[in-house]
Amino acid sequence: SSSAEIPAQPGADPGRAAECAKFCPAICGDMADIAAKKSEWNACLAKSKGAPSRCEKLEKELAQMSKFAGVECCIAETVGLMRCTGSSKRTGGCAEEFLAMRECNRAGGRELVKDGAGYGIAPGKAGVFNGSAGMLVASTPPARSLQGMREFGEDYAKTLGIAPGEVRF
Repeated sequence: SSSAEIPAQPGADPGRAAECAKFCPAICGDMADIAAKKSEWNACLAKSKGAPSRCEKLEKELAQMSKFAGVECCIAETVGLMRCTGSSKRTGGCAEEFLAMRECNRAGGRELVKDGAGYGIAPGKAGVFNGSAGMLVASTPPARSLQGMREFGEDYAKTLGIAPGEVRF
């Protein structure tokens, strides 16, 4: 069913969607209407040549429908990723935007949440991870640079028994 495609927003009242549909069906609609609007928005984005502002009307309609129904449609994450990959920021990899998009689209809900400069395990998701995961998600990646990649490559080669400057094929 289409309702399985759109996860409920964290903390959403399950009865709110039914209540909304009863009192304001033109604005809210049911889950099938939200899924259809999301498909329409995604199709528009695919044709927008990387300019999400071309689909702003559909975006606002979808945002309003999903808010009233208490479902997550990953609108901010989608737009953020599109803006990043369509700008000079993409040279930095758009890692935060990709991570936000991945977490938003998880069928079981977000497992990682932004926590200061790093990430933390989402409430209620600790059972998905092993004991050392908290330390790992709290870390931040090193800055991307040629020197950093060289140092990593040399360190990795050492773990494989390859001496600096040695080439193996």
